[in-house]
Amino acid sequence: MPAELTWGRRLLMCPPTHFDVSYAINPWMDIAVPVDRARARRQWDALVATLRAAGAQIEILPPQRGLPDLVFTANLGLVDGETFIPARMRHAERRAEPALAEHWFAAHGYAIRRLGDDVVQEGAGDALPFDGTLVGAYRTRSSASSYVDLARIVDARILPVELSDERFYHLDIAFCPLDSHSALVALDKFDEDSRRRLLALVADPIVLTAEEVEAFGANAVVVGRTVVMAACSPRLDKALRARGFEPVVVEVSEFLKAGGGPRCLTLALDVRLAAQDAGALAARYTAHNYHPLPVTVTHAEGAWVHDDRGRRHLDALSAYSALNFGHRHPRLVAAAHEQLERVTLTSRAFANDQLGPFARDLAALTGKERILPMNTGAEAVETAIKAARKWGRDVKGVAPERATIIVCDGNFHGRTTTIVSFSDDLLARDGFGPFTPGFVRVPFGDAAALEAALRERGDDVVAFLVEPIQGEAGVILPPDGYLRAVRRLTREHDVLLIADEIQSGLGRTGRTFACDHDNVVPDLYVLGKALGGGIVALSAIAGDDAVLDVFTPGTHGSTFGGNPLACAVGRAVLELLATGEPQANAARLGARLRSGLDAAASPALRAIRSRGLWFGLDVRAHHGSARAICERLLAAGVLAKDTHEQTVRLAPPLTITAAEADWLLERLLGVLADADADATGRRLSATTPLPNPPLAA
Repeated sequence: MPAELTWGRRLLMCPPTHFDVSYAINPWMDIAVPVDRARARRQWDALVATLRAAGAQIEILPPQRGLPDLVFTANLGLVDGETFIPARMRHAERRAEPALAEHWFAAHGYAIRRLGDDVVQEGAGDALPFDGTLVGAYRTRSSASSYVDLARIVDARILPVELSDERFYHLDIAFCPLDSHSALVALDKFDEDSRRRLLALVADPIVLTAEEVEAFGANAVVVGRTVVMAACSPRLDKALRARGFEPVVVEVSEFLKAGGGPRCLTLALDVRLAAQDAGALAARYTAHNYHPLPVTVTHAEGAWVHDDRGRRHLDALSAYSALNFGHRHPRLVAAAHEQLERVTLTSRAFANDQLGPFARDLAALTGKERILPMNTGAEAVETAIKAARKWGRDVKGVAPERATIIVCDGNFHGRTTTIVSFSDDLLARDGFGPFTPGFVRVPFGDAAALEAALRERGDDVVAFLVEPIQGEAGVILPPDGYLRAVRRLTREHDVLLIADEIQSGLGRTGRTFACDHDNVVPDLYVLGKALGGGIVALSAIAGDDAVLDVFTPGTHGSTFGGNPLACAVGRAVLELLATGEPQANAARLGARLRSGLDAAASPALRAIRSRGLWFGLDVRAHHGSARAICERLLAAGVLAKDTHEQTVRLAPPLTITAAEADWLLERLLGVLADADADATGRRLSATTPLPNPPLAA
């Protein structure tokens, strides 16, 4: 059964003490037809009793003499969590009502956010939430521009629809959400485009007949599976019950004289227009190319994040090393703020004052002569591939279309079509062919296999592309001496050595680059992730003139590559690395964590691989999957991520403190102990309480 409405169980209503039809501002009102106020009160009381019986909580707005339509609270404004947005009425007769409601909401602790003076928006009468979308009606009462204004206040997708019948002047007498899939819809009361939008939005609409619409069948109040209505035809009764609803008809004939029914008499106070579950919205509206852990991060600082449930977690993934310096590092945020006040983008059609200094500083860090900035890691790898092929033809003399690049089994360099062409990850490849030729794979860590491939392919080989440590594969370390052998072989065969240090570089392993552990300098560094400080997308390749001079104007580029905002943040990143402290902290605390893991000798782990603050933990199959371990860690306050079924990856920020590292270790060992207890049937009768997170972040 579809999910029930997340709103409608707490309602604001106003007794009809002063209700009357003393003016006519809609086609239903006739001042010549008297209102029986005593009968109206009996009908209102019966409606309140019915709603309470269905499970609704009723709050009372005191009536006000001289405001006969105050009883129709739906039009007073919009509620968004703890915020009230007063309506702006089209007719002078009702303009005093929102101000009166504003006082009530302010007295009850709501923040007040106001629409602009030049718009008309008649509250929830013209705006109703449906499955994460706020449907907003305009033309007959509210103005279309009001929803542009509303969008600056609320965090919700707004779907404007145009009403086409002056007699059905508000949305709530033509549209009624029932649950996450169904709604009552008076289709012929909307223009053609709006009909199409509504049918695209509502998976299972109940389209009302003309008679049902005239009887205010759409002006219903839904409380869970109870639908409180002014009228319900046998056809509509059957349609509702078939969907699990119980229709309940109440008498509201006195209020119909003013053009209002049950929904008009209520204002839902439990509406949250901003997504209540941002994770669910992401799952609903984004392509399913990720399987995230069930946590939604709302704000973060340093090594810590907070989720939408108020829980605090230590981030031991660091966005796959994009957050090497933690969340919102003050120096990086300051650099971004300063640049935001000046200029963010020029494109490379013009020079900017940040690109040159950034390139100079990165060249100094890498020891290379030239930099080519881009945006994402995959884009940087593609740039390196293009550079190698062009170098092969222009410098090495490889015949056109014969350039070959050797890569490694188990590689991960991104997910573009070219890159997955040389991946051995079947999931990344399946269905995405035809693939780009020109690549040969050899086993990672096998220098003899590389040498054999170099000899077999001969002078057609232009480059060997390798991750010094394979991150996505599970933090796979090469054998001692492998990178030195690779450097020797590539020089002997006049082949470029391209080191993809997107994850391993910029301090992660305890040195500036993972290649530094073997005293190896590649021909091209491929960098990304942490280069943008976790604030902007920034990547680059670094090489000498002999390689990068193959690029000439027009042969490669990117609108955002080298933009001043990214370069300003990148310069601040390079300043941090120039001190050597992030690298030293990674080495020091990485050794501390490794020592603790080794000493614990957890039976749940089959293997531990680490370098600096980068860990791959292989979980024994009978102790559960790596995903299950990561879910346990999440419950314990630690964010980590699985890969290849049985490996948990850890990569906390390089700025983590010793206290935070110790806390992480205790939580990790506790989770592993529980997994071992489950696997062996030795569940402990009591678990030693773990300490709270360190206050210093």
